[in-house]
Amino acid sequence: MASTKTVLEPTRTVKPTRIFGRGTSSDSSALNLGEAPVVVLRVQVLSCQDLVAKDSNGKSDPYVVVSFMGKQSKTPVCKKNLNPVYKAKEATFDFPIYMSLVNKLGTLEFAVWDKDLIGKDDFLGNYALPIDQWFNGTAFAFNVPDNRDFPVNLKSSPSGIMRIKVGFVPPNSTSQLDFEKIYNALKSAVQVIAPSVIDKHHVGTVIVDIIRARDLPKWPNMTHMGWDMDPFVEVSIGEKAKRTKVIRHSQNPVWDERLYFRVREHDLSLPIRIAVFDRDKFSRNDYVGMAEITIAPLVERAAKKGSNTGLYHDDLPTIDDFELPLTPTKKPGRVCETIPTITLCVSFQWDVAIRN
Repeated sequence: MASTKTVLEPTRTVKPTRIFGRGTSSDSSALNLGEAPVVVLRVQVLSCQDLVAKDSNGKSDPYVVVSFMGKQSKTPVCKKNLNPVYKAKEATFDFPIYMSLVNKLGTLEFAVWDKDLIGKDDFLGNYALPIDQWFNGTAFAFNVPDNRDFPVNLKSSPSGIMRIKVGFVPPNSTSQLDFEKIYNALKSAVQVIAPSVIDKHHVGTVIVDIIRARDLPKWPNMTHMGWDMDPFVEVSIGEKAKRTKVIRHSQNPVWDERLYFRVREHDLSLPIRIAVFDRDKFSRNDYVGMAEITIAPLVERAAKKGSNTGLYHDDLPTIDDFELPLTPTKKPGRVCETIPTITLCVSFQWDVAIRN
């Protein structure tokens, strides 16, 4: 029988632990000294399917990074596999939830990467699971039979499905908790507090102008009697993604579209990913290629506070122009005979500079 203790009330002090997997500790700067977690969120990554091939052998070496409340954990790498299956003991992670940090309760984020021995790892897709989508039924405990794993479609990728499982476990073996009440209380706390917290956590805006692309491939149309290319661009920073309009039948499309991304401080270490797709009305959109830009150099060139006045200069933000080669798809039948490029302009503005 569930205990009648007050929901979200910490009991005795226990050291938060991660039972399985590998990861880093969460940011506990606002954590009360000696505070125990009210509940532990357990997350398991079971498998992925139909991932994008990033290596020359037509395979990828995928691993999954799970992020929640400033803590990151990752699965092992599955070499040369587009349909990896992860062992439970290596891909199950615990995230303690504390009452004092409930106002920082954010989205459960998953990112799939292809491990490279040389150079940066390649991005394979991501998925964000907000708190109101953690559970579809009434099974909240991780280990009960009715709490089943479920599939999610990866975002910012032409293909990919990931199977995950989410549930609560008590912070210690002697706890008897009403997980449903705790879940409803957490959702209510997030709904009440989230708007002001989100505003405080945003530190600036990334502005991306998508200008044009050149030398996109001529891929056969459905009848194989001609070619077709109806390109659009998807730009993503972490879990945030935005798209341009579709340009019909063009190898050298011009968009001239501006996209705005409100970013938090931890977003400044993420790359800006620019992916070009060929729009298909009757099947999945075809992935053409991708390019990346790091945000950090944009931040370095943003307006800075004056040493004497403490005010930010009122100059317009520095705008960087890029013409980037697109890393083409390796999918059979979808070959790029030339290396396509995309032209864009990117800038960053601090929120405090705009208010100033």
